[in-house]
Amino acid sequence: MAQVISENSITLSPTRRRFLTVAAAGATALALPPSTAAAPAVDPIINLIEAHRKAHAAHMASLELQNRFQRRYGAGQGSWVSTKPCHDENEAFEAFIAAPATTLPSLLAKLDYMEELSSEFETEWMIEERPDPGVLFRSFAESIANISAV
Repeated sequence: MAQVISENSITLSPTRRRFLTVAAAGATALALPPSTAAAPAVDPIINLIEAHRKAHAAHMASLELQNRFQRRYGAGQGSWVSTKPCHDENEAFEAFIAAPATTLPSLLAKLDYMEELSSEFETEWMIEERPDPGVLFRSFAESIANISAV
């Protein structure tokens, strides 16, 4: 069935309309710069956030185990239980802080995660007391440069 679309009595069949729609969409896709069309599947910042979450959970679990050990064998015993998980969490946090974002969503994810850490009792010190401001500033400056280049 043909449909009138203007006063000039130009008609388009549904097949032709579909062809023109697909052609217009294809032309639009070709006009996009390659950097936006080929975004990475998983952003490195997202992986670093997840790595820190896992390392933090392992560290908290090791502290619970250390507490149980110390209740059973006396204060000052068993500090070795949490040493490696503590170092692992520290390394994951430092990697997260130092890594620049490559996209606006990853920069927003980084900011959101830092806000989350600063709002929780057990992790607020990571943001409030620990980061080297120079590393953090360089990371954000590089993030902005990365996003501006896209």
